[in-house]
Amino acid sequence: MIGIFDSGYGGLTIFKEIEKLLPEYDYMYLGDSARAPYGGLTKNTVTRFSKEAVDFLFKKGCSLIIFACYSASALALREIQQEYLSTIRKHGNKTRNVLGVIRPVVEYAATRSKKHKIGVVGTQATIASGAFEIELKQRNPKLRIITQACPLLVPFIEEHSHTTPEARAMLKKYLAPLKRSGIDTLVLGCTHYPHMLADFKREM
Repeated sequence: MIGIFDSGYGGLTIFKEIEKLLPEYDYMYLGDSARAPYGGLTKNTVTRFSKEAVDFLFKKGCSLIIFACYSASALALREIQQEYLSTIRKHGNKTRNVLGVIRPVVEYAATRSKKHKIGVVGTQATIASGAFEIELKQRNPKLRIITQACPLLVPFIEEHSHTTPEARAMLKKYLAPLKRSGIDTLVLGCTHYPHMLADFKREM
């Protein structure tokens, strides 16, 4: 069984695509809506919440867990992979694994930009972590990366208010500096943001 974890329901956008590609598997989705959003939390807090989610999903029978949350992928994944999983594997559970969403997105985006100028939007925690800059520069040192934190978008989406004029005005404000910079590729660094995909496309 594959576990899908997110801080809320944004990760359902990831789950839907994974299920299309791998319909033969059983899935369990864990959305921590009670403590969402993660984007304004500290690294230690996100890591603690992520470990609790991993424990829960492993106990439920998942052998692979996907962090369908960019904040958790940016702040907690490395520690969980390097320290937490190694402890689990020493006790005989060698088949268990945890993967994130940043690396596959970066691998795709790095090959798409013709002008080597990529924009990244995400939560405050994801942007502050520098995870996208690190991963993108590793794949192409020539890339120029322009980032923008969008802290109010996830609350709008979680409250089903993302179609309101207020949410669209906030999105326009967030995207203005990215438009001025002349990027040719924009990474939506939060799994909630596809719920506003039409708005992102219209503004850009």
